[in-house]
Amino acid sequence: MVDSKVPSEDLLSHKWDRVISNFVVKTGLGLSAGIVASALLFKKRSWPIAITTGWGFGVAYADAQRVFHPHHVPGVQFEKKKPTV
Repeated sequence: MVDSKVPSEDLLSHKWDRVISNFVVKTGLGLSAGIVASALLFKKRSWPIAITTGWGFGVAYADAQRVFHPHHVPGVQFEKKKPTV
């Protein structure tokens, strides 16, 4: 008989992997967009880099909140079911 249940440690590990990879990707994209905007549009000032990196971090943080606390997402409803034996 094959056990189809996934241990909670594996679920938590997958969530952390997703959150960390999202943080790296979205913050990196914000940083690179800020560097490009700073070089091309704003005469090499540093504030676009800070703003877009912070924006990427904020988006990654909001996604992490959604991953770890899905009941806080507007419009999502969870139904409680009685356990079956």
